[in-house]
Amino acid sequence: MKEYRAGIYLRLSKEHGEENNSIESQREITTNYAVKNGYKIIKEYVDNGYSGILDSRPALDQMMIDISRGFINMVIVKDISRLTRNKNKTGWYTEIFFPDNDVRFVSVTEFIDSGKRYEIDDTIMLRGIANQYYITDISKKIRANKRAMKEVGQFVESAVPYGYKKDKNDKHKIVIDNNVANNIRTIYSMYIEGKTSTKIAEYFNSKKIKNPSRYMKMKNWGEKWSAEQINDILRNPFYIGNTVMNKYKTNYLTKTCTKNSNKDSWIIKENTHEPIIDKQIYIKVQEIKQEKKGQQNVKHVYLLKDLIYCGHCKKKFQYKVYRAVDKQTFLYENARFNCTLFYKKKCNNGIYIREKDLNQIVKNEIIKRLSVIGVNEITNKIINYYKENNVQIQKIKEYQNQVERLEMKKSILYKKKCEEYITIEEFKTQYQRAKEEIIAYENLIERLKKDNSYNLDEKQIIEIVQKIKGGNYIKNDFLKEIINKVEVYSENRIEVIFKNIDCNK
Repeated sequence: MKEYRAGIYLRLSKEHGEENNSIESQREITTNYAVKNGYKIIKEYVDNGYSGILDSRPALDQMMIDISRGFINMVIVKDISRLTRNKNKTGWYTEIFFPDNDVRFVSVTEFIDSGKRYEIDDTIMLRGIANQYYITDISKKIRANKRAMKEVGQFVESAVPYGYKKDKNDKHKIVIDNNVANNIRTIYSMYIEGKTSTKIAEYFNSKKIKNPSRYMKMKNWGEKWSAEQINDILRNPFYIGNTVMNKYKTNYLTKTCTKNSNKDSWIIKENTHEPIIDKQIYIKVQEIKQEKKGQQNVKHVYLLKDLIYCGHCKKKFQYKVYRAVDKQTFLYENARFNCTLFYKKKCNNGIYIREKDLNQIVKNEIIKRLSVIGVNEITNKIINYYKENNVQIQKIKEYQNQVERLEMKKSILYKKKCEEYITIEEFKTQYQRAKEEIIAYENLIERLKKDNSYNLDEKQIIEIVQKIKGGNYIKNDFLKEIINKVEVYSENRIEVIFKNIDCNK
């Protein structure tokens, strides 16, 4: 008689109020079953407070590892929904993972035992579909309930924005937190006066004022104020008494929250709570931000960005651009580089060099360097790069991997048939389906290989290489591929340090 080493799996999702599924209740049911039937319990796996729709849970993950190592060969649960509420995952556990690892699966209250073949396949799949429908239905109800509460001005989120707090007598009502509300007003005031978000953050840090995460005792946040935190406060219409709905999409199945990028679908409910900031002040701040955004969109990307260093102290050179009299226009024509440590008297390199002049020096060095490299070697390098990154070639590799996966699946199906985990009819159906998928993928591979765009035009590549050697296409990202850095010395000496590039690779 086979000796079974059992693991009992217990799970409780607190969010859904599963009163009849307490950990203690599950433990009693599964343990009594094991004792009654003479199965030795090797280990107990408990996920307390985890949704059944999540693929990864600490105890579940550990159980999967223990199964793979052969530590346990039997899994006992109160019911299948403890294991998973995902119908696809249900099938994967019971039809593939457990059989492939020779694991006996028992669901006590549902009278399912894979060792006794109680019509397990259809029953489990039906249970899986029901479980997933259950959690999907609950998620819809939660979302609808939250929306209805927001519509009437009730606050339903767990976290309250900095500057507010929940009313002691009504958890769905928020009031101004007078301990920090003035910080919000100061932020808006300083920004209108012309201070940047960075300068405002520096001011608050200098005054040793706790940032929102520290004040609200949040986890995994920095201790100091940052420009990002200041900007979040400046952009948030919550501070003028408005609640934005549909700004975030919450998936209650996977417990994830993502921002809704479609701003047209956002719904703003006005006057849901007492404002900290006057509406006109908020509008003024948004206008300033929009104006700055327009200016930031026109950026000068200089050729030698992140490549210029001092030849003496080895620190990165500073890039200096002067403004015109109107304070709005940048005079890039006169932009230049200098050592950041010179004025701190930590370096003697006081040279200034114009960006325009340095660009030309570096370009000349690049052209000189490329002229001694053979066209054939560069062409081969480009062809190899193309083969590694070409979309069609990547697709061919992907389809070939799918063929290998299906071939492996055919072997697993044969093993399951021989060990009577599936009937001969099921084997024939699934085996034939796998064969048809393999043929389909092989046809796709053949079609891609015959595609004309798959072939390379080496003549065209040689022409491109010749243009590069002549100084065309020289841009910052190209320079970073072949140059480590450019060192500038006080004697007007420039040294371009190239990377060790083996063109024969």
